Amino acid sequence: GCPKGSQGRNLCIAHGGGKRCKVENCPKSAQSHGLCKGHGGGARCTFANCNKSSQGGGFCRKHGGGKRCDVPKCKNSAQRGNFCAKHGGSKACQADNCARTDRGGGYCELHRHYKVLRLTKKLQDEMAAM
Repeated sequence: GCPKGSQGRNLCIAHGGGKRCKVENCPKSAQSHGLCKGHGGGARCTFANCNKSSQGGGFCRKHGGGKRCDVPKCKNSAQRGNFCAKHGGSKACQADNCARTDRGGGYCELHRHYKVLRLTKKLQDEMAAM
């Protein structure tokens, strides 16, 4: 079974529990006023004329909300381990000589095809060995 807490009908949010956003075809959970954060639910940034979602402290990331990088004088948002991507808070792309951020699967957007090519080559080698 799922270890997450029940949000109604003995189900967690991921498995259908809790209230859903009232915007048609939106599967996200409602935060306030029947809306998910993306459609205007939840706390909003208090900076003048900004309607983005609050990330903590009453502000969106652009206006100072959310956790910041622990490197002195760095104002970037923290990613992993209390550091921004520039200061080691994200994984790097596995492609040779690439300093871009891993966007999933070990590679950046430019090098994602490497993983597919490697898997295809591996499959071809296995088929040839049969």
